Amino acid sequence: MTTPRQDGPWRSGDFRLLVAGQTVTQLGTDVTALAFPLIAVLLLDATPWQLGVLVAVQNSAFLLLGVPAGVWLDRRRLRPVLIATDLVRCATLVTVTVAAALSWLSLPLLTAAAAVMAVMRVLFDIGHQSYLPTVLGRRHLLRGNSAVETVRSCGQVAGPGLGGWLTQLVGATNTLLVDAASFLLSAACLARIRTREPTPRRTGRSGLVRDAREGLHFVLTRPVLRAIAATSALSNIFFTAATALLVLFLVDTVGFAPGTTGMLLSAAPAAALLGAATATRLARRFGSARIIWLSLAVTSPANLLVPLTGPGWGAVFLLAGLAGGGIGQVVYGITQVTYRQTIVPARLLCRVNASMRFLVMGAVPLGGLLGGVLGEALGVRAALVVIGAGLTLAPVPLLLSPLRHARELEELAARPVGDEVPAATIRAHAGRRRADSTRPGGPRRRAPVSRRAMRRMSTRH
Repeated sequence: MTTPRQDGPWRSGDFRLLVAGQTVTQLGTDVTALAFPLIAVLLLDATPWQLGVLVAVQNSAFLLLGVPAGVWLDRRRLRPVLIATDLVRCATLVTVTVAAALSWLSLPLLTAAAAVMAVMRVLFDIGHQSYLPTVLGRRHLLRGNSAVETVRSCGQVAGPGLGGWLTQLVGATNTLLVDAASFLLSAACLARIRTREPTPRRTGRSGLVRDAREGLHFVLTRPVLRAIAATSALSNIFFTAATALLVLFLVDTVGFAPGTTGMLLSAAPAAALLGAATATRLARRFGSARIIWLSLAVTSPANLLVPLTGPGWGAVFLLAGLAGGGIGQVVYGITQVTYRQTIVPARLLCRVNASMRFLVMGAVPLGGLLGGVLGEALGVRAALVVIGAGLTLAPVPLLLSPLRHARELEELAARPVGDEVPAATIRAHAGRRRADSTRPGGPRRRAPVSRRAMRRMSTRH
């Protein structure tokens, strides 16, 4: 594998092409996410149930196909797959537009198109996250992930508004042609990348289940990755629970108009831009490993401000809560992805990324149910207090992991993966050796302690 030898990621032409492709793809994805429901409502008179099915199809692919997609991607070069996903999405959107022009469009066809788009998104997102180290090398991964997260956050801020504006200006189905052009442009950017991608190593004839289990096993047997998965899943559960109640809370309980509610809720993605812009500086200031848990431990309590929201100036509590929590989540997301890309072997990276997505995204449906149950049982405002407390406690798995004892990612990457011996264990063993050295007659002769023995000791603490 060849890696560019520049002083920063933006000096690499291939990285600029990769980010450009991600930019237009993310924007197209966010516009399509709004355009499909609008087409269903405006052109096909969809019922609430039909609309719910459509949205579920748009968002269920990670849960259903994430792990198998990781296995499939680990066996292939990623750049051709990324280009193919963009071309398939372009063709799908053109098909929907042509069908609408010929009066052939129906809800089953639109739902099928949404399913194709969702599958292509799974392949693109996992493949793109795993392809970045090939283009950029591991040295500049943190800054590279910050750039990619900035792109994603910009899409979340601009995508829905652009989708609504384009629908009003040129019509819902014609908006899809603009999206199709964005995916075609992304494919063209990816096609110009010249960094050589190594051929995936064949490890013998193994089945899908075995390969998928290897990726999940890697995540679940590494203390830091396991803690990251637990924290991310908990955060997703409580954030989804909050999302299920926030609109009802702001409109019915507090009394904001729908337009004002939409403007207030845009604070979270706008704050994400600030988090993406500052992640690299914060990692340099506090340590690239330490900032993973510190970002959440410091900012998660801000979510407790949301239930204090009131009319007028009381909206400040909502803005502070959403902005504080949003910044922390983005910094955490960037740095934990960088850790994963740093320590996971290239042959497993797609499977590990897919396994993490499966574990984390699989928690999302539970969050919606939790929000509904808490809202019914406690009332909306009290339920948001419980949710804020849950978000505050979500970083606890990180605080209990070996991650808390390291400052820089290089300290963890230098160890054999899976040999994260807690620093407290190492210090305790060193203290016993110092105590032995003060005994009369000098220190007792001891056999060297192997790393395997240290791991056994760490399980007893």
